[in-house]
Formats: sequence, structure tokens, C-alpha cells
Amino acid sequence: MNRMFGLSLTLALALFLSACGGGKQSAVEGKLLDGSGAPVAGVKITASQVQLIKGYEQLESVTKSDGTFRLSGLFPSSQYVLKPSSDKWVCETAIILDSAPQGETAILPSPMVITQAFSKSGGSLVTDLATGTTRCTLSSEGVIADSKTGLEWVVGPDRDMDFAAAEQWVAACKVAGGGWRLPTRPELHTLYQRGAGDQNMDPLFKTTGMWVWGEARDSSSAWSFHFDYGPDNWLFRDSSGSPRVFGVRSRSR
Repeated sequence: MNRMFGLSLTLALALFLSACGGGKQSAVEGKLLDGSGAPVAGVKITASQVQLIKGYEQLESVTKSDGTFRLSGLFPSSQYVLKPSSDKWVCETAIILDSAPQGETAILPSPMVITQAFSKSGGSLVTDLATGTTRCTLSSEGVIADSKTGLEWVVGPDRDMDFAAAEQWVAACKVAGGGWRLPTRPELHTLYQRGAGDQNMDPLFKTTGMWVWGEARDSSSAWSFHFDYGPDNWLFRDSSGSPRVFGVRSRSR
């Protein structure tokens, strides 16, 4: 009698779990790469359910040394958002997918790629996703070092100035020993990072202006770069509507 009762109880429990979704699971496998195509290890991958079902709302996994990951325990044939995350940086990379049928594993057709990530402490562009190392660093003297280009930068006054005033400021700047000059057009291009800070440049460049003076073009005009949209253009030297000035030099040895 007790044995029959036990079997009945087990059967009832199984039916109850089945009705509640218990035992219904699928999985997904994929790979995480950085912008250069290298695998990213030790990064959390979160799967968040779009239409929430209790017990299946969010699942997590961590990428292996080769960048691969596996998320198990997903509700079958349900929509999820996959997103990488870190305590060091944020990114916009995300994938929406439908989980596999019950008992099956979905394989991402292509790797997840983090093209850009920004530091949670300061907003600088991250160059190493594993360590959180940033492209630009700021010295105690106010010099911004760019590890990608090997250039050093100093930010001028946050006010409008014409080209003559910009030239004078750079020539007189003695920050960290001086030797500063106005940047060339290609050098200004290297600072443009779409989505970084409020001016599409590393937030270490503290300025409210969108235009920055570059090198001279001719006797009456000079080049400048517009960080709102990304283009460079020339302005008359006496233009003073919004341009700012940055000084640049090769990195000190």
C-alpha cells in the first residue's frame, strides 16, 4: 500500500513539474571575440528571457580561454537576449535568439563580437577586455597618452578662440616640459570614437566644444575637425564660433 502511494506521489510530482515547465530545458553554445577577432576569456554571458517564465528569466555563463561558452537550462523555443558583461566595462553588443527545442542545443551561426567597450570608471575606450586596460591614460600633469597612436595630448581652455589664439596657446604651453604643436588632420581623426563620451572622443578630453583646430591650410584658413559628425573641414582663421585647441606631441621616451 505504501509502495503504491509512493509511486502515485512520484507520478503526481512529475506531472506537476511538467505542467510548470520543470524538466523542459535547452541550451545554446557560441563564441565571443574582440574587434580584432581574438577570443575573449573570462567574460560573463547573460541570457535574459524576453517573455518571462518563472525559473527561466536569466541564466549566466563565463567564456573559456578560447572564447567559447555554453548556456544550459533555457526554456525551449523561447526568445532570449544574449549579452556580454563585465565589472570593468560596458558595451552595446547583444544578440536576440530563439532557444532550441526541448533537449536540443542551438549553435550561434557566427561569434559575438565586441567592437567597442568603455571603462565603467571614466568611460575611456578599453583595449584589453580581460584586464579592462584603456587606450588613453591621464597623467598627474594633465597629459593624455594614447597607447594606440603613441601620441600625447594636452587640452586647451574650454572656450571659443580663433586660429591665432590657438597657435599662441600651443606655443606658450609648458605642460610637462612643453614641445606642443597643433595636430594634423590625420591626428585629429584618430581621436574620433563614435559613442565615446559626449563629444565622440575619450572623456579624458575635458571640453564642451565640438570643433577642434588642426594645422594651417593656407594664409587665411586652417583645418578643423567636427567631433559631432566626424568630418574635417577648413575654417577661416578668424572663426571663433566654437573651435577649441588641443596640443599634441610624440610620446616622451
